[in-house]
Amino acid sequence: MAAIRLIYRNLLFTLRRYPVPILSGFLAFVFLLIEIHCSRIDEFVVHDYRFIKLFLACMLGISLFTAFDIFSESKAVENSKRLGLYLLGFSVLGLHYYSITPGMFDSDTVFVSRYLILFVCFHLLVSFIAFYSGSQIKEFWQYNYFLFKQIVSSLLYSTTLFVGLASAMWALDTLFTLQMNPDYYTDLAAFVFLVFNTIFFLMGMPKSYDEFASPMSYRKPIRLFVQYILLPIIGIYILILYLYVFRILIYRTLPDGYVCIPILIFSIVGILAYLLVYPIRKETNYRSNYLYSRYFFYILLPLLSLYFIGIVKRILPYGITEDRYLIFVLGVWLVIISVYIITSTSDNIIVVPVSLFLLLAISALGPWGMFQLSVSNQVYRLEHLLKRNHLLDNDKLVKLDKRYSISPTDEASIRSIFSYLNKRGEILRIHPWLSDKDQGKLDSAIAHNDLYYIQSIFSDLGPDHTPYELHHYFQAKGNDLYQQTLSIKGYEQITHFSCGIYDATPEIADTTDWFAQLKHDTLWFSLREDTLFRIPMQSCFRSLLDNFRRTSAGLSNSNTLRVINAHVLNHEMPADAMRLHFPGGSLYLSSLEFTESDTLYQLQRVEGFLLHATSKP
Repeated sequence: MAAIRLIYRNLLFTLRRYPVPILSGFLAFVFLLIEIHCSRIDEFVVHDYRFIKLFLACMLGISLFTAFDIFSESKAVENSKRLGLYLLGFSVLGLHYYSITPGMFDSDTVFVSRYLILFVCFHLLVSFIAFYSGSQIKEFWQYNYFLFKQIVSSLLYSTTLFVGLASAMWALDTLFTLQMNPDYYTDLAAFVFLVFNTIFFLMGMPKSYDEFASPMSYRKPIRLFVQYILLPIIGIYILILYLYVFRILIYRTLPDGYVCIPILIFSIVGILAYLLVYPIRKETNYRSNYLYSRYFFYILLPLLSLYFIGIVKRILPYGITEDRYLIFVLGVWLVIISVYIITSTSDNIIVVPVSLFLLLAISALGPWGMFQLSVSNQVYRLEHLLKRNHLLDNDKLVKLDKRYSISPTDEASIRSIFSYLNKRGEILRIHPWLSDKDQGKLDSAIAHNDLYYIQSIFSDLGPDHTPYELHHYFQAKGNDLYQQTLSIKGYEQITHFSCGIYDATPEIADTTDWFAQLKHDTLWFSLREDTLFRIPMQSCFRSLLDNFRRTSAGLSNSNTLRVINAHVLNHEMPADAMRLHFPGGSLYLSSLEFTESDTLYQLQRVEGFLLHATSKP
């Protein structure tokens, strides 16, 4: 009982000490539960990902508000100023919430890069917010060593708790046949890692930060970890990268654009090892650690020349994107840190997280930031491509003239930039190039969060072109064909069929009756080994699509701009519109699926009833 009371008192003390970070973790858990369990119910479906965005904002709030609380405690900040920091944090998270557009979730690299910048910045803030003065290097190192241990132990406890409880849930489900919803395991993981893990981590924080000023005690396990784990990994990277350098010199070729990634990984691992051995970096007793600390940044500098050649090689032909901007900025930071460590006599390692925090924060904000600069660069490239291919006349978007042709490379680039702008919520940058009608159409789609893709300009496509593909699904309205009696007057037989282009070819036996097979855009009906009907379907689904466009304002588009609301378009049609007559019979279609790529169509699947006058060959 005494232990339980102690845990209870520590819990209440931690809740009073860090209320906002714990509240952020709890709200992140709640919003994730709402997204998992309510967003799949029709009346709760939303198109703006509001609960995912709230979940992500609360996730960021855990580290941001933890940093503010640590600063307030370590510097004895007044409660009024502490409240001001909280308001600042809510403002930052609110701006991040409204900066996320639905299209970003369709592009993993865009969303991840945006989110990771803030995630890394807030964690870096935690690492130096208590000790950032040049005279506090010893306290800074011991404080971060403590944070590292606390993170590892909290994750270990949380993982053990989750595995134990999940195993118990599985045992209950298996032994008592409860048919438990698999989402419950996700709920459990969310609670353990968002709520329990946050409380456990904060519960271990010291009551006074003065204890980090005590004499530094370097732990042997850290030295062994660096000496026998990190240094061999770094040695392998050095061997591989310098062999690649010699290969470039021998063959006199430029480095591959992707060389930036291994150099970046090598740099991160190398700097981590340097920080871990910092207290004993000058002790010659540990020779491998001493040599590494002395010469690592000299080894890194020549590799950074390859790094910049590689990233420039990607930027020149394809322009600036967030990922390329970020890689370039990290390269600049690596140069700065390398030169500083080599030339500095104080070796102030606080410069490492502080400089990275400042550089990332500056890169994420303002017109010079990675997001705005990348968008502006891509808009400039788009305008240049459109004008070069006679698609922008008097600053207005026009249809491709038959007198001109557009190369597959330019077409792919234009489509890629349209997609790029749309997924970043910056498609309004093309607004001045549109007619009044197209401007209104685009504004309406954005206002209703209905914009999925912009398809424009192109009508005639060559064999090497890669247009954007839409999937159409036409269905008889209200499933009429299965709820009414079909009249077979004038016919002898009615046969239900369902087939697609990827269905295996049916085997024909003596007892086989009618079967249908879809080959390209032609529907084949056979009895045993004899083909009796061959029905071209191209005109059928073109007619259905034209009919739908005439009766639906949503797909009434101009020659230059087409607003697409979804990748899969579902259309309900009257049963009579789904009927097709051919010599010898009729088709009542219950559903028809096909893909559309600009003016190219490909039938995927067709289902319905065949009415025919011939029952045997």
